[in-house]
Amino acid sequence: MSYREEINSLINSLGIKENWLADKLEIKSTVLNYLLHDSNDLDRDIYEKIKELIDSYQFELDINNDEAIDNYDLFEEEDLGKGIGNRIRIFAKKKYNTLKKLAEAMEISPQQLQQYVSGKREPGSKILAKLMRLGCDINWILGGAESFESYKIYKLERELREKQKALYEISEIIDTTFKSK
Repeated sequence: MSYREEINSLINSLGIKENWLADKLEIKSTVLNYLLHDSNDLDRDIYEKIKELIDSYQFELDINNDEAIDNYDLFEEEDLGKGIGNRIRIFAKKKYNTLKKLAEAMEISPQQLQQYVSGKREPGSKILAKLMRLGCDINWILGGAESFESYKIYKLERELREKQKALYEISEIIDTTFKSK
């Protein structure tokens, strides 16, 4: 696989926007588009810089889309057919917003988590136990089958976050009111 093919494969599989990548490389989108789609191959230096950016993107990306925040149906039909790595990524998205935060919660390195997400390694019993303690439905991770209980948990967690936010706003109003008197 050529450098260009590898980079395009990574961009497509991770859902990276070419505009974001062009901004990080400090080049125009049209130039990046040419390099990725029309040139014969990438220069090794550009390839290494893009790979570095893609690696940082995977660990720092806030993968919680604003429009999806109210959609807590983690188990839509298109997601059920995805592999273990993609289901771990979906869990990270819904509960921790980033892969890096999930890795921290699991007390493993982001690189180790990336091995599972990319499909290079399959999680063993220790990793599955850590995911389970963090609220992940292991049946879903392993087989794509949703349990009704896990959906209830996610729904309750969402309601709890909303109530905590409202309580915080109320306490801020009370503090402001008493300080102004």
